[in-house]
Amino acid sequence: MPNAPTPLPPVMPLPGAFEIPRPTLAPPTFQMPTWEPIPEKLRDIPGPKSKGVEEESSEEDSEEKEERQLDKVQEQMTLTPPIPPYYGGEMEIDSQIESVELPGGFNIPVPKQEILVTAVATAGAAAVASVGATMVAGNLFKRIVKIANPIIKTALKKIAAIRGKSPAPTWARQRLESRQRIKDKRGYRDES
Repeated sequence: MPNAPTPLPPVMPLPGAFEIPRPTLAPPTFQMPTWEPIPEKLRDIPGPKSKGVEEESSEEDSEEKEERQLDKVQEQMTLTPPIPPYYGGEMEIDSQIESVELPGGFNIPVPKQEILVTAVATAGAAAVASVGATMVAGNLFKRIVKIANPIIKTALKKIAAIRGKSPAPTWARQRLESRQRIKDKRGYRDES
């Protein structure tokens, strides 16, 4: 049955799109920020009010003080920071991207030569520094191991002698002991 027709599934209608109502949003608003000036001089800072101590002054003096304080508060409420003027349009900025045209009419954006030189020099310096540091650290570690290995072995032997135990066998001795057939062939005798 190589030429048998392939049965197709029945056609199913797709459901229609959902009707989603559009949200009604109010346009955004902006509230101008206010500025509370900081007192510049010490005498402008109001002092703490003391309870129980009454000043002897006439009603006229207190009314004048209240008026001056109200004037200062009103001045502080009306002062706002200066808003820099907006001239509109686009600001002129030196383009940092140049375009290179390839055969076939393709334009590829490329950063300016100064930016490329800086990036390549920085990447090269970082690569040289990291490779150099890795090489120095590797050689330094090898030298430290060469120097410290005999010192550590001597210290461990002295500690074992103080404790009254025989020093631990070396890795090669442990390996030889684990290989029974080599031990039997050579007539190995433990002399450690």
